[in-house]
Amino acid sequence: MKALIVSLVLASSSALGPAREAYVSGDLARARVALESLLQPLQLPQREAEAEARMLLAATLHAQEDLPRAEQEVVEGLAADSEVKLDPLMFPPDFIAFVERIHVLRQERITRRAMERSPSVPRPPPASVTSALPTARQALVGVRTSSRGWYLVPFGVGHFVHGRTPKGTVLAVTQGTTFAVSALSLGTALALRGPDGRYSAGDASTARGLNVSYLVGAYAFAALYAYGVLDGLLSSPEPLAPRSLPPRTRRY
Repeated sequence: MKALIVSLVLASSSALGPAREAYVSGDLARARVALESLLQPLQLPQREAEAEARMLLAATLHAQEDLPRAEQEVVEGLAADSEVKLDPLMFPPDFIAFVERIHVLRQERITRRAMERSPSVPRPPPASVTSALPTARQALVGVRTSSRGWYLVPFGVGHFVHGRTPKGTVLAVTQGTTFAVSALSLGTALALRGPDGRYSAGDASTARGLNVSYLVGAYAFAALYAYGVLDGLLSSPEPLAPRSLPPRTRRY
């Protein structure tokens, strides 16, 4: 780990070497090109090296009388490392005073940029909130109720959908039986008819009984169907919240 840190520091120092040498020698144009190539895009992994590079670029821009750009680089350099040191042997006194003035006047801006450069890690939700999630999810499931339109379907389908299984079973059996008797009686009675649509003398009494059975079954099915629909539509609605949840007290 120590060897890795030393290698990174040496690499950053060697990267800044030509730019630092150009600035010290007064070759501002070459220093500006070298520094901007290191900062745009950023090629310095250490914040200390980035802060030094931005201060060198700010000093170069300050010497070239590009004060707005110089102020911007000073803000970025202080945001990268607020403890950056300016060597009085390298930087002129007017630039050091310029940096100190920016540090005082732009403190809020520097703080904001430092926070933007260090994205905060989202906090995990509290344990109480995490434990309440399954309960809330179950409550949402309990709120979902099926449509009452299912009660219009015969054979107790609506009662099965709404969880009223015993009554749904009774309706399914009774409605199914009466419907089957009615349909079977009608089919048999129609099958006894001759080509002319009439019954023979021997089948007349049987057909009469089948017709009566057909009508009784049809009326019974209709009555049971109407009962199932009315029972479903007029029955008390299911509670919207799960029964396990405590009832909400009314405040006066």
